[in-house]
Amino acid sequence: MDATMDPVRSDEGIRPTQILPWRQLGLISVYWLGISAIWGGYEQFGQKQLEFMVGRDSVGSIMAFLELLGGLMAILVVPTVGTISDYTVSRWGRRKGYILSGALLDLLFLIGLAFIAIPEPVDWDGQALGSLPLLVAYAVCFLGLQFSSNMAQGPFQGYVPDLVPDPQVGLASGLMGVMRLTGQLFGTALMLVGAATNQWGLPLILIGLIEVSLATATFLWVREGPAARDRGGRSWLSVAKEAWGTDVLKERSFLRMTGVRLFFMMGVGIFVNLSLLYVERSLGQTDPGARSTWQYAAVVVLVVGTVGAALPSGWISDRIGRKRVIYAAIGFAAVGLLMLAAAPEPIWALPGAFILGIGSGAYLAVDWALMTEVIPLAASGRYMGLANIANSISGPVGLIFGGVLMDLMTRAGHYPEGPRVAILVGVVGLGLAAILLRGVHPRRDPRAAVER
Repeated sequence: MDATMDPVRSDEGIRPTQILPWRQLGLISVYWLGISAIWGGYEQFGQKQLEFMVGRDSVGSIMAFLELLGGLMAILVVPTVGTISDYTVSRWGRRKGYILSGALLDLLFLIGLAFIAIPEPVDWDGQALGSLPLLVAYAVCFLGLQFSSNMAQGPFQGYVPDLVPDPQVGLASGLMGVMRLTGQLFGTALMLVGAATNQWGLPLILIGLIEVSLATATFLWVREGPAARDRGGRSWLSVAKEAWGTDVLKERSFLRMTGVRLFFMMGVGIFVNLSLLYVERSLGQTDPGARSTWQYAAVVVLVVGTVGAALPSGWISDRIGRKRVIYAAIGFAAVGLLMLAAAPEPIWALPGAFILGIGSGAYLAVDWALMTEVIPLAASGRYMGLANIANSISGPVGLIFGGVLMDLMTRAGHYPEGPRVAILVGVVGLGLAAILLRGVHPRRDPRAAVER
């Protein structure tokens, strides 16, 4: 057998060296489209549904509280299940059973949210339309969705370090970035159709069915990676506790890179989480049809920017280094947010959305690659799960500052300026990401892998 077909073993674990065909690279990344579509759709659904339930002057604070609970759920679930999957031995391999089970539960909770949905009232005056039992039912379905989605996501994140050799990590990361962003925007677009037709629940169910189909494709056709780690006779409870061992504190570059991810995703996420309210309040598009039209336009320019930047950024990072590309991504994203915060009319917001898309696409294309280069490969499920804490709490952290600040501006009589001020908080987050990136030092240099 050709030596390049065998994995390279090191103290960190098994490093794959077999070059993968495009089909397999696509299959490794495609489930991200389903996961991201769920949250892209939910972000639009949640903004308006919670506004209907609790009223216009409290929606930011309630969103922040629920997102915080959801973030805590994800913090507990992703690293724990990811670590357990590192040791799982089954007929389907280490990861697949968790992925398919999580996707099926996602569909169940999305159906629950669909049945709870409140149609948009005619001539609504901004007062609360919901009741406490309805809000509790909403919270239960939302937290259930957080649990099931993250149960699938934790093990799934182990596939790139499990299967992708160093020369293809940038390409694989770029594909994953494309899938994540395309899924986010696809979910957003479907929910905007629901908003325009006042059918808030049906798009959620459709997104859930799509996610289950992509999880099934992953289950059937993604190749298995290295064998499971040996439990050494330990109980599963002991394995689960391993996720939270203090040895991770020694991995300084990993901790800093997790901070970079937190603040970048927070910066961009404030705008994404409040985008519908931004179009409605700051840009004055109160009519549902006009609101949806301008959001469709924003989705189109975001798609062009993100997809156009993602694949080239992964390739470029293989040659000039990941950190340089991420610095550029932070700069583009900050400029885009500043343009959005200052835009007087919808037409002037579109260039900002395009530039923000370039920054987001470039970052997400390279983030995954750099993260795989700072973690111990043998425990990829654990470390990628811990890194996902940044994704999970970036939304709540952003809304705690941006959403609550928006509510304070609204109560003070500055209704249109609330979302704009919240977006500026995101620029601060991007600055913190740039500062932390200076201390990130990869274990593995992808350019050395290309030279081999």
